Amino acid sequence: MARPRISGDAWTRTLIALVVVGAALVSIVVISGVAIALADDASETSRLVFTSVLPLLGTWVGTVLAFYFARENLEAATTSTLALSGRETTTPVTKVMIPEADFVAYDLGPAETVDAVKLSTVREKMREIDPPSRRLPIRDASRAVLYVIHDSTLSAFADKQGTTIDEVEAQTVGDFIADPEFKALIEANGYIAENATVAEARGVMASIEYCNDVFVTSTGKRDERAIGWLTNTLLAGVQ
Repeated sequence: MARPRISGDAWTRTLIALVVVGAALVSIVVISGVAIALADDASETSRLVFTSVLPLLGTWVGTVLAFYFARENLEAATTSTLALSGRETTTPVTKVMIPEADFVAYDLGPAETVDAVKLSTVREKMREIDPPSRRLPIRDASRAVLYVIHDSTLSAFADKQGTTIDEVEAQTVGDFIADPEFKALIEANGYIAENATVAEARGVMASIEYCNDVFVTSTGKRDERAIGWLTNTLLAGVQ
């Protein structure tokens, strides 16, 4: 099997590291041996060697090793930072999204209105998911996403009313969206086309206040069927 070629710069750094570390080890042995052999008080000289010479040589070796690995560490850190910021991620969303077949949503029937949906029904649907989900999209009859209700948003809604989340379950989505503050929260979703990249998905999410969910549709329009789903936690984990 052919040995991989090493670039000139990498070979130089490898050679320097080997020479310096090797020279340091030889120096330790030679200096320590000579000093102890010529000393009148071998025990005292040994102590002085180990307290003065070894730290100096250790610092020398540490500096060389830091130089040897600094470039690789910097490149790795730069790559990770660019990936997390979305500047370098050209991965298609279709490769990382949750496909429509795999995400659970509450789908309205042909004659059903979203205002009439009980919040208890929404929470029951959340509990059907294994593992349990803390967010649930609500889709119309054409499977376009209207809202995404998060468990934390329901808790905040209960707190605002001075009641418990169990008591809130008796209300409907219509009661929920009657409050402009909470309507804005569950409408804060992004939409992108199926040919978009992860970087573009991150950009859409960042551009919408309180957005934690981006849905993939055929051309990126809100009223189209959602064929994929990108959550904030999913995007955070994509490199």
